[in-house]
Amino acid sequence: MDSTPSFADLGVSESIIRALSQLGIETPSEIQAAAIPEALEGKDVCGKASTGSGKTFAFGIPLVQLAKRSKPLAPNSLVLVPTRELALQVRNVLFSLAQTDPSKKVWIEAFYGGVPIDRQIRALRKGVSIVVATPGRLLDLIGRGAMYMNSLERIVLDEADLMADMGFLPDVEEILSHVGNDHQTMLFSATLDGYVDVLRKRHMNNPVTHEVAQKDDRTELMSHHFLYVDSRSKNALLSKVTKGAERSLVFVRTRDSAEVVAQTLYEDGADAELLTGAIKQSARERVLRRFAQGKTQVLVATDVAARGLDISGLDLVVHYDMPDDEKAFVHRSGRTARAGKTGVVVTFVQGNQVRSLLRIQELLGLSQPILKVDLDDPALAGIAQGEQPNAQEYKVHTQDRSRSTSSSGSRWSSQKRGVSSGSSRSGGGYSSRGRQSFDGASQSKRRSSY
Repeated sequence: MDSTPSFADLGVSESIIRALSQLGIETPSEIQAAAIPEALEGKDVCGKASTGSGKTFAFGIPLVQLAKRSKPLAPNSLVLVPTRELALQVRNVLFSLAQTDPSKKVWIEAFYGGVPIDRQIRALRKGVSIVVATPGRLLDLIGRGAMYMNSLERIVLDEADLMADMGFLPDVEEILSHVGNDHQTMLFSATLDGYVDVLRKRHMNNPVTHEVAQKDDRTELMSHHFLYVDSRSKNALLSKVTKGAERSLVFVRTRDSAEVVAQTLYEDGADAELLTGAIKQSARERVLRRFAQGKTQVLVATDVAARGLDISGLDLVVHYDMPDDEKAFVHRSGRTARAGKTGVVVTFVQGNQVRSLLRIQELLGLSQPILKVDLDDPALAGIAQGEQPNAQEYKVHTQDRSRSTSSSGSRWSSQKRGVSSGSSRSGGGYSSRGRQSFDGASQSKRRSSY
């Protein structure tokens, strides 16, 4: 007998249940079933859950259900997130929940840098019920007297571990110092140790903690390929493995390298786009919209620019360069194999990176061998569809195994994408078919707008 509760059992309103049904969501995930009832009761909730677990709905449903029309400059709820992209994604999720009950007159806005602050201040003056913001821009708004923090009844710290990794905790601490004592706090993170634990102890009142373990079935949904490659063959191998995928996310290490890789893919016939921190916010939003809509085949991104991306139906993630550590591996690779769908992660490994890879594999319980492939193998183009390339196993040297740090860390099923180091590019900017080129931080007009 199925013991999974329904959303109605959790106390979710009929209007939000209708909105969830329109999104194709009929049954709560584990973190949603655990967190929603207590959040609706006003308790402080701390959730440890990985990317793709449904945690945005776990805090989003209570926020929208409890939201009310706000006074000027006095929002009811605040969601703090580490990146602009995640701010937009969370805002869109919350809006999708609120749209089936317009009588509540709940207004939701995302505030982040890279766009004029005056426009955001005007929105606050009209009244915003739920603010989704990055720490830096929120501090700017507080400093201008554009947001009354004492009006907040609910605060959510989303992706708290990423905010810690990106150095935002001092900003988060300052923001929380402006908030009154009588409010509910919810914190969601992939880990609850270190600085995240400090936040929990300092700013939460007897929180109810729920830890959702990684599911073994996600291991079955995600396949890993570790491909040995030299620097001269990386771009050719990338073109091969992305050719057969509907949508690929390729991570590179630097902005210049991202342009080189995107240019190379375009010249090889791929509909490729670029996402780096140098691109203006309006252009970033257009790039993400096109990729989410399937109008772009390959998105080449730097690590920071792609933090928090949530693109449904992404079938291939490529670590063009090795990630810095196992946490980065987990987060980047977790862009695929989401919501019960299959996904493929390909990691490029050069000779001087073998030791680092072995350490990551040991920490995450990944045992797939490193393979030496033939660039002329047609199966490479089908790797995103499950084809296995004809390959020889790379022989790992004894010193690489002995010097890699051994660990009995928890087994993980979804990995993450690394980033690319760069060769230098001749010519102006990378250009995608049917679009004008862009140089550095400026990007030209695209066919679709936001």
